[in-house]
Amino acid sequence: MGPLNWIIAALGALYLTAWLFERTPLQTFLNFCCWSKARAIDLEPIAPNAQQDELNRLYFILYAPRVSMQSSSERTTSNGHSGLAFVSSINALTIDLPGAEPGSVYLELSMVGDPVDTQASRDMIKNSPIHHYKAPRPWRDMTPHWLSSSVCQWIPHKEGQGLRLSGPFNTLKNVLDTTPSTVSLRLRYRTPLIAMLGARTFIGGELGLAFTLNHSTDVVELRADPTPQLDRVRSYPLGDDHPGAIYLQPKDKR
Repeated sequence: MGPLNWIIAALGALYLTAWLFERTPLQTFLNFCCWSKARAIDLEPIAPNAQQDELNRLYFILYAPRVSMQSSSERTTSNGHSGLAFVSSINALTIDLPGAEPGSVYLELSMVGDPVDTQASRDMIKNSPIHHYKAPRPWRDMTPHWLSSSVCQWIPHKEGQGLRLSGPFNTLKNVLDTTPSTVSLRLRYRTPLIAMLGARTFIGGELGLAFTLNHSTDVVELRADPTPQLDRVRSYPLGDDHPGAIYLQPKDKR
């Protein structure tokens, strides 16, 4: 193979690599799903379970909630050899609900976090040697605290279509000394369109989608991981004629 052929081959490989990386999840799905042209040569009937699995994948691509956060890390004193430690905090949370419309969206939200417990911290300070105690961070239900400071808005049109629920984590006098350093949440989300198309569960399955948030690991989706702390707290229904529907009414204009 001459030099020119090598150059052409290299450019072709570079183009193919760029094309593969530019493909979106939806493009990949449409190219390889059971109704795609690539699989049209197989004329065997498609099993109902296979069709439902493909639809569930499509629902996930189109409507899976997007979770993001704002966090920080501060240096503080400690009892270790260096005398220093870093304490992280989750300052704010944003949940995007693609395809959501006020009055018809359905969401169940459960959330736990580990802010410093004010009263337990005071008791520990009284009963421990000076500077020889670890601030108590028991897991607690964070949904009511976060919802009270949250705001619902439309997702900016350049980022998609649907509702955005966002808000800070605040301290609470005599209750919460700090914001949480770790948060886990579960979202059971469904749109009317999904129900009309025959989906019987939420995006992600019967249990919905679960995430854990931490400054060092960012947002991580929990697929098959156990969630014992999250399973112990209440799940709050928002929308679909529930009292929590007030939290899914956008404050801005479309």
